[in-house]
Amino acid sequence: MSGIDVVFIAPVSATASGEALMRRTIVFALGEAIPRIGECVILAFGLEPSRWQVEDVAHVFEGDAHGIAIKLMPPAAG
Repeated sequence: MSGIDVVFIAPVSATASGEALMRRTIVFALGEAIPRIGECVILAFGLEPSRWQVEDVAHVFEGDAHGIAIKLMPPAAG
């Protein structure tokens, strides 16, 4: 295995049916530091990069595969 799939999940906007989400997958090299809860990351889901704060991190195991889901939120103002 050459890396771990890390899926970043961020809110697009609140809607009547719930919150719409954006997803972006980045492959991290084995041994590379994964963002932790409370840390900030800069990611581009569209054209412009934005600053996001890590809200939650979940490790996902399926058979021999290991992936990570990271839930993001806009950083608190101020």
